[in-house]
Amino acid sequence: MGTTEKTMSAAAARAAWAEHRFFKYRGCAPDPSNARVLAARPDLPVDTHHAADRDGAEPQAVRVAREEAAVELCLSCPVMVWCDRYANSVTPEGRLAQPDGVWGGRLALERHKAFIARRHRVAAAAPDEQVATPQKLAVLRALASFTDPYDVASWAGVDVRTANWQRSRLVTQLNLCKESATRGELLAEAVRRGLLAAERVVPDDGSVPAVPPAAPAAPRERAAVAEVPAPLQLPLWKPEIAPEPLEAAA
Repeated sequence: MGTTEKTMSAAAARAAWAEHRFFKYRGCAPDPSNARVLAARPDLPVDTHHAADRDGAEPQAVRVAREEAAVELCLSCPVMVWCDRYANSVTPEGRLAQPDGVWGGRLALERHKAFIARRHRVAAAAPDEQVATPQKLAVLRALASFTDPYDVASWAGVDVRTANWQRSRLVTQLNLCKESATRGELLAEAVRRGLLAAERVVPDDGSVPAVPPAAPAAPRERAAVAEVPAPLQLPLWKPEIAPEPLEAAA
């Protein structure tokens, strides 16, 4: 994606697409004489690029055929580039301008994957005032000394879930990849930003993730389970007087 696409707002990208001189000839334009079909392909419904409202899921074969027809139309569309630029621009809330449907010759899943990959590459790091909060700094200092998630949480004075959440936020705000960033990379970036003193960092072998994987709560964090008393054991009943033996048959 070029520099223009990176910096253009969703509103500006939409205006550039809608105001293009060939916009009315776009592949997804409805037929002026029949709004239910496409002008470029009267044999296709106007919702070819988007799943129609229906009760229940769209059958897979129907969806695949619809999406293939939509992509084929996009590839010959005179405003495909501007359409793709608008649909995959980012709103002020950090979402795709058009998260669903076929836009610019690409399916929604393909566009979402590209958006996630791009976000890790081009996202601007958060300003210091968002990163240097008391709790985040406490977690960073704890992480500099410990590798075990429970030790980090205990030293930072928070529960493990909060510590892990703050670690995840720090990775995102320091513009690191949440899926692959290591503890060492997170701490190195924190040192570079002046959030942590380098001499505080205890190194590891490089295999410790910046954000630990989800795991069951440790025994010390599990809710106490009340012990169920064992069933009362009663002694077997025995008669106090032994029965007389039966007389032998005559």
